Amino acid sequence: MPIEQSGSISPGHLVKWVTEGGVGDAGPAAGLPVLARLLSADFNSIADQPIQIPNDISAFQLTGIIITNASLSMSVAAGGFYPAVGKGGTAIVAASQGYSALTTANALLLATLTGAAASTRFSSANLTLIDGYLTLYLSLSTAQGVNATADCYILGTDLSA
Repeated sequence: MPIEQSGSISPGHLVKWVTEGGVGDAGPAAGLPVLARLLSADFNSIADQPIQIPNDISAFQLTGIIITNASLSMSVAAGGFYPAVGKGGTAIVAASQGYSALTTANALLLATLTGAAASTRFSSANLTLIDGYLTLYLSLSTAQGVNATADCYILGTDLSA
């Protein structure tokens, strides 16, 4: 059966069946796009842990950071996300961010973005470049004290030209 398009479909939108054999615009996809992730981040380390944005993204708006899949209850770990090594630059998530809400692998924590992070267009002008990739860093100020991991997801809108 041939498929016919009914109207135009906007870039980034989903497609839906509007008639038998016909498709149309279903609107934007639900949820926030994941730009990058750091799986099994070490929450027992205060070392900088890089999170690289795919190299086809040259600029983006950060809309959130989700932490989940904790290997144990994160009762002690605290720390933030930064645009440069050594907790450098203006914090994206404050050093005081706690992770105690992560009591099981199924728990989610939406980190609190700083005001500056919520209103910044991120690009090579304000993020570290590693091998051509825009990079931000998870850098804890307080380690968990025992082996602990969790997954970090960087959410945002691609603003590349």
